[in-house]
Amino acid sequence: MLSISYFLHDKNRLLLDYRAFDAVERLLSTAKLLKTLPAADEEAVIKTPAEWGLQYTITVAAPQVRDELQLSEDLAIYLKDKFGLSFGDGFLLAAAESGNRSEITGQSDKPGRNLVLLASIKLDDGRWLTARDVLHLPKPWAWQLTVTILATVTIVVAVVWIIVAKITTPLRHLSNAADNLGRGEDLQPISASGPSELRKLTQAFNDMAARLTRLLNERARTLAAIGHDLKSPITAMRLRIELLDDGEPKDRLGLCLDEIQELVDAALSLSRGCDTSEPEVVFQLEDLMSELVSDLRVVGGEITLVNPHRFFIYGRRNALKRAVRNVVENALRYGHRARIFVRPAMADVCLLIDDDGPGIPEADRARVFNPFVRLEESRSRDTGGSGLGLALAKSIIDGHQGRIRYEEADSGGARAVIILPRLLDQSAAV
Repeated sequence: MLSISYFLHDKNRLLLDYRAFDAVERLLSTAKLLKTLPAADEEAVIKTPAEWGLQYTITVAAPQVRDELQLSEDLAIYLKDKFGLSFGDGFLLAAAESGNRSEITGQSDKPGRNLVLLASIKLDDGRWLTARDVLHLPKPWAWQLTVTILATVTIVVAVVWIIVAKITTPLRHLSNAADNLGRGEDLQPISASGPSELRKLTQAFNDMAARLTRLLNERARTLAAIGHDLKSPITAMRLRIELLDDGEPKDRLGLCLDEIQELVDAALSLSRGCDTSEPEVVFQLEDLMSELVSDLRVVGGEITLVNPHRFFIYGRRNALKRAVRNVVENALRYGHRARIFVRPAMADVCLLIDDDGPGIPEADRARVFNPFVRLEESRSRDTGGSGLGLALAKSIIDGHQGRIRYEEADSGGARAVIILPRLLDQSAAV
């Protein structure tokens, strides 16, 4: 459209320059003719109709032109080289907006601009010979041109839309598959389509997803196998310990076996957390939190649930409950009591779990989610676990496209911040 606009503007300018050059050429021819004719024949020459409706007049003074339109510099240079004329000093050339074309030429008005072109030259006797031409410049955006441009744009947009759709559709499928893979869902290979680069990308994604799924399944099976196989020797060792005489060695061996048993249970729990066989459902977060708080209060946990909301979550309910339970139990273990706040956060829901413990140093707030990391160094079963609870919680929350982090609570203790995506359309839960 910009190109067409420039073309039309340039076309009108060239037309104006051409008519101006022709008017000057005829004006000079007429002035030359008047020099050879007696004064009595001047009127006859001036009143003779010329081509394109040129009208000649002879006046004593130069014509006054208001609102002059600037002609092109190329025309001025050409007139200078061709006829030796320069603007001013006995030569005048201007184009001014006119009113109704029919008032000047008797022709009916058409959409566009009406210009009066004046070319005037000073005669030898001091009078001015003026050639007056009326020309019509069409509107740049006539309805025929507008319809043509709209039709062209419609065709181009339709073609581009089809081409872009052929490219973006495989990308959308790839994006959905990547999102499902991040949620831990089982994926079927994506059919490769589109340009060759997209087909190669899709094939590479399918290979990566297959390797990643196989790796996760192997890890889960390995953890489960190790945990299961260790139970038998642990049980046998307990039986042998029972045959020992009571005393400090027996107690120490019992504590070691208890710690080994705890690690085995944690490994089994981690393997269950990696299991994605649990179906995803829509559930109310309020119900899940109420169940969790009730379960922990039964075993003596001091927990307060503040202002729960009826948010709807889509995911694996049992796995998510296990993840939040690990975080709350961690708060109870180190902070003796826990306060849970449920708040909306744009398109997400935010769980704040505060405790009254010593807090977590800023340098360790990211490290606590690594497997087997314990900030409590005493290795006592009463003050610390195996170091897998928070790693498991983060793995499950990440699988739900959520985030978890630690920061300082208002009470000075630790605050676990869990952000989960929620369903904005609650009708989906019906």
